[in-house]
Amino acid sequence: MNNPNLPTAIVLNLFYTGLGIARSLGERGIPVIGLTAQRGIYGNFTRYARVLTSPDSRENPEALLAFLLHLARELASRAVIFPTRDDDLVFLDRYRAALEPHFSIVAPDHAALETCLSKWDTHQAAVRAGIPAPKSWLIETSESLEQAMREARFPCVLKPLSSHHWRQGANWQIVGARKAIGVRSAAELEAQYDSIARADRRAILEEMVPGADDCLVIAACYIDRRSRWAAAFNTQKLVQIPEGFGTGCIVQSVNRPELFPPTARLLETIGFQGIAEVEYKWDAVAGEFKLIEINPRPWDQHRLGKACGVDLIYLAYCDHAGLGIPPAPDPAPGHKWIAEDTLVTAAVRMLWNRDARLPEIFRRARGKRLYAVWSWRDPLPLIAYVFTRFLPELTAAVWRKFRAAAFSPRAEAPLSHQQSRGPVQ
Repeated sequence: MNNPNLPTAIVLNLFYTGLGIARSLGERGIPVIGLTAQRGIYGNFTRYARVLTSPDSRENPEALLAFLLHLARELASRAVIFPTRDDDLVFLDRYRAALEPHFSIVAPDHAALETCLSKWDTHQAAVRAGIPAPKSWLIETSESLEQAMREARFPCVLKPLSSHHWRQGANWQIVGARKAIGVRSAAELEAQYDSIARADRRAILEEMVPGADDCLVIAACYIDRRSRWAAAFNTQKLVQIPEGFGTGCIVQSVNRPELFPPTARLLETIGFQGIAEVEYKWDAVAGEFKLIEINPRPWDQHRLGKACGVDLIYLAYCDHAGLGIPPAPDPAPGHKWIAEDTLVTAAVRMLWNRDARLPEIFRRARGKRLYAVWSWRDPLPLIAYVFTRFLPELTAAVWRKFRAAAFSPRAEAPLSHQQSRGPVQ
């Protein structure tokens, strides 16, 4: 039962991150309203939120502003609002003055947010704070591209200046639905840049940190509204899909407290307040962790925090609701977060292609587990996903493979447009 005396939490979008926020707070009796612009997605079926259809922060921000201001008139007290995407952060920052009288926004202020969302500004902040980071170049013109090609040691990674820019309008299709692009040579860099420049001429080139996906380690923390370090825990990526530059599909909680002091120093340098997921990669050659990025909001695997005793979502809610931040215990690692929808889809593809890596992926999934969609206490989201997305998409994919085999025996149509994309070797 929800406690009506507690301020309502507003969650923007109900995919992995938003569904996890609704569960973390709803399980404690906190009233939650989940806003969704897409009908039928799994998070819309959670029992832990009152779900309302609303405009989208990326596609129709002005309509979403009007929606939220109207919603505020129905609430008994100032609500706490959680973003779940970079587009949500941009929206909340743009309309901060209009929203703050009605909502307490779980996001850093404008200057810190701009630094986090710009990969170049993040790199410059790391340099100022003395945090190891890959050598990087800002590319905006043909001259800066030529300079980067002369100076860089390949392989490198080509990234958007700000991730949300590649997801606006038709840009996601232009960049091939890729978050980052591995390049092995100056010629490949030039070709890839010419392609992505149709979406955005601004990009970042980073020298690639050697190591597999399991070299990626997270320092997740909450910096309170008085700029004090409140709590933190660590996670490690075990499996990304697609490999190399994908999203964490199997992630485990670990104990790497040595990352907390540099993380605190970095966030202090930029004046950060709020929830942060700070990603590092272990460089075995240099013998040090190097900064990859700062995610200035809740992220997909934040529920690992509650599993190990450090629920950053609840701490942030208490801080913004004026309830006082409860003390957090030392984190107890040993849990794994699994994106079961992505994992099963990838497993079917690998089984079809007789991929020898499949047993290793299942081995990595063993242990104490929690899932992105499934929950015994909240089963409807996964049931909805299976019948509205997974089974129809699986049937369509099998049919495409059957047609390809029947009518063109030598041509094999991939089940996914990302199937051929792997890590740069």
